[in-house]
Amino acid sequence: MYMAKYVKIPSWITDGPMDYEFKSYKMYSELEALSKQLANGKLFEVLLIVDETLEYLYKYDGDRLTSDYTTSDYELIGIDWQNFNLEFIGTDATLKRDDILDSICELAIDKYEDFHEKIRQIWKDIESGVTLTYIPSKPYFAAPGFVFITTPDNMLHIYYFNKPGKYSTTSWKEFKLEYNRTETYIQESYFKYIDELTSSNSEKIIFKVNCNNNIKIEGNSIAIIQHKIYNKLKQDLHF
Repeated sequence: MYMAKYVKIPSWITDGPMDYEFKSYKMYSELEALSKQLANGKLFEVLLIVDETLEYLYKYDGDRLTSDYTTSDYELIGIDWQNFNLEFIGTDATLKRDDILDSICELAIDKYEDFHEKIRQIWKDIESGVTLTYIPSKPYFAAPGFVFITTPDNMLHIYYFNKPGKYSTTSWKEFKLEYNRTETYIQESYFKYIDELTSSNSEKIIFKVNCNNNIKIEGNSIAIIQHKIYNKLKQDLHF
């Protein structure tokens, strides 16, 4: 059975009085807070919130002319006997609420799209310095795996992931790279990890990732790396 996807409504829509100035103030406050988080390297967290907000705004914008309504909010003014339809007119309170929501959502779409573009530019800048490769070779089947990430500060960041599947992993955001540990990159230690994994016949997938222009991995570059690995696995393994 098809289940409709839940779309979270931003708090600045639901909280407080139904007033345009209040709603716009709360929206700008959230954007300011998100800008500070982005500046502090929380790219992944901010991206998820902005994507979620835009998803709601696009849905609202697409549904507002055809959305369902309750008759308690409207006044019956007649019957269209030719088409067998009841004719309603919105009450003053309903019309005012709809006008405020329409206006604030129209404003929010413009502002959140502009902010999303800033995130995209940061994403592109980081992505230009990210390369990845299978160790020792491309796998034949989906399996759990490890990701070894090196950064310009000579650190090694180790992550792992569960076996991706057609039904359990439907997008790159659901494909989780889980943090294991971070340590100074020592070539001998790194090769020892690889040798242990490849010689254990565990059939685990191993990725070596070079992140050449950013040292912030957790909550930041990991979003780009997760996206690239998910797409690589989906392309190669067809799950």
